[in-house]
Amino acid sequence: MLVSTDTVDPAVFTAGTGWSIKSQGACKGEHCVPLPAEAWDGAGDVVVGVVAGRLGMPLVVDAEHGLTAVGPEAAVTGRMLSTAEAPELTLPTFDGETFQLSRLRGTKVLLVAWASWCGCAHDLPLWAELRERLRGSNLEIVTVAMDVAGPEAGRQFVERAAPRHPAAIDAEHSLGRLFGVVNVPSGVWIDEAGMIVRPAEPAFPGRVVIFDELRKADLEREATASAGTLDRMREVLRSDDGLSDSTVSLVEMTRIIADNAEPELYLRMLLDWAEKGSGSEYVLAPDEVVERSAPRPPDVATAAAHFELGQHLERAGDHLAAVAHWRRAHELQPLNWTYKRQAWRFEYGPDGQPDLYDSSMEHDLRTVGPANYYPKLRP
Repeated sequence: MLVSTDTVDPAVFTAGTGWSIKSQGACKGEHCVPLPAEAWDGAGDVVVGVVAGRLGMPLVVDAEHGLTAVGPEAAVTGRMLSTAEAPELTLPTFDGETFQLSRLRGTKVLLVAWASWCGCAHDLPLWAELRERLRGSNLEIVTVAMDVAGPEAGRQFVERAAPRHPAAIDAEHSLGRLFGVVNVPSGVWIDEAGMIVRPAEPAFPGRVVIFDELRKADLEREATASAGTLDRMREVLRSDDGLSDSTVSLVEMTRIIADNAEPELYLRMLLDWAEKGSGSEYVLAPDEVVERSAPRPPDVATAAAHFELGQHLERAGDHLAAVAHWRRAHELQPLNWTYKRQAWRFEYGPDGQPDLYDSSMEHDLRTVGPANYYPKLRP
């Protein structure tokens, strides 16, 4: 949440953080944290610094732009999720409507996070096909594009897929703050009662288009060809000069990622949940949902605040100021690939300045090992 004053209306605080301000304290799900009297000013507004301090929400001040970013809570459970109760999610859609998660209460929901800067953008037709296959199972698929650049960045992929399910845009990366998404594609399962039954994890519709192409690609032939079967790869990797040594290296590491991904297992789990609902062996209890969500120590919460400032400044046209906050977010949470790949995306093309960052996809993949890019599923 971004603020420019020390106090805000309680409703604004709730909308920005997910924590309701009540007489008994700040509440979310089963948690209520008592607040001191000084948490409110004389007009009944919330004193942001006081409440943030009680919840372990870091404050990142950008004095030059007159803004303070309030990071997500880190002191309640120490995890990305404080509760298995799904937060409200309200986002614009590619067709100009508004998606609201609570409107799907009574239906099982699979949230699928993707982005235009990810090869998973080419899997949208597969998700659309799967949705039609599962229509009779009271399960809705909702695809969410995590793109700071807005709907135009991913529109071509959505139009190609022509989905009949909701297709939303998350320009603010709220899926990271609310659901703990740190990479794409990721899926979150939400049951009919609005409870998360599987937290964010790698999600695939049974197969991965770009991985299929990688397995059949002849890189030696493509390195000397002007066009061929890797045109889609060039689009994904943003290689404007054909298959350079760097691009070939990245493709080879992506092959390792493909060999370690588990698209068939994920589809098998999803189909079981679609058929059996709460009786599925893959449904988790609320406490396990919270435990399986990624850790959120103070550094990770602070990274979220820096990333939010960066995206705001990018949309405001101050790219270098955005980069400064994004670099800090990368330092604080080095395994958040959505932060990194989103920031790097703005340096593609002839006008990009990739040397603004000390990191790159190739370098960072080598550092962590491509086999570790997606964590293994825990059925």
